[in-house]
Amino acid sequence: MKDKIIKTTMYAGAVFIVVSLIAILIVLRIPQRGVNKLKSLNKFNVSVYEEKIDIEGLEKPFEIYFVADSHISLCDDRDKELAEKCSERYQAFMFDSKGADENFSTIIKYIRKDDPDLVIFGGDIADEATYASIEFIEKEIGKLRCPYLFCMGNHDFEYGNEYFSEKAYDEYLSRFDSINEVRESVEIRHFDEFDILLLDDANNRFGAETVSAIEELKRSGKPVIIAEHVPLVPDDPDSDLIERTNEVWGGNEDGSSRVLLGTGGIYPDEPTSQLIGFVKEEDSPVRLVLAGHIHFFHRDMINDNAVQLTTDPAYERGIIKIILY
Repeated sequence: MKDKIIKTTMYAGAVFIVVSLIAILIVLRIPQRGVNKLKSLNKFNVSVYEEKIDIEGLEKPFEIYFVADSHISLCDDRDKELAEKCSERYQAFMFDSKGADENFSTIIKYIRKDDPDLVIFGGDIADEATYASIEFIEKEIGKLRCPYLFCMGNHDFEYGNEYFSEKAYDEYLSRFDSINEVRESVEIRHFDEFDILLLDDANNRFGAETVSAIEELKRSGKPVIIAEHVPLVPDDPDSDLIERTNEVWGGNEDGSSRVLLGTGGIYPDEPTSQLIGFVKEEDSPVRLVLAGHIHFFHRDMINDNAVQLTTDPAYERGIIKIILY
């Protein structure tokens, strides 16, 4: 009896400590990443944010999972020049969250069990473009029973010092061809009641083909969902997204963001400016923007029409479930 009381007391004490730590993290305004690290102690837990988005004319609900920033870092003799770097990165994610590859497998199992209508992978699924990482990702994604879409992040075709270089585009981007069907950095997928625009990240820019894609979407006249890697700066003056990203990633000297696109963030080139203008114009058909990159969940109104959701990183088992209705 005494042993049972001691065990119960120890359990209650442990629960109190965990709850107290979560409360402290919330007070310190770094809630979700800290909470995710605590949740990662349970290797089967997946942190799922559920959001509902009203899509005009939709006949029945449509379920989408959004996954980004798994940062798989595996290496074998085919990329032996990256072995040391990959090992260091692997250990870093192991320290953070019990292993990026294991967590990605857990997410895939979770999504497969729920069996949604679609999964969108939003970039930085790989940490570098090694054959071992890409083959692992392909194998895991192949376990899904539903369709999926894939767009590239800044890490996906990084290779050592080759980062958005000509060599990176020519030699390493194509390694993802079996997974990523986006060509020329832009792809439109047409569904009955809405369209999805997929954008590959190109050093915080979108390709020139984005302009013609915008015109096609305008002609279509259907509601639009955009999936990209780098989030946009919202118009909402009450948004705290710049503040929060600067807390996590550090801002520029003038207080602007170095990890968001648009005014108050990374100054965009012309095609990217046109994309931002398309999202933010008064009669825009864009209803939802999905992004990763900043490694925490955030919900913002880009303007009166469009919601922007950023996801917790998949290496901490964070994902978003979107229900279109």
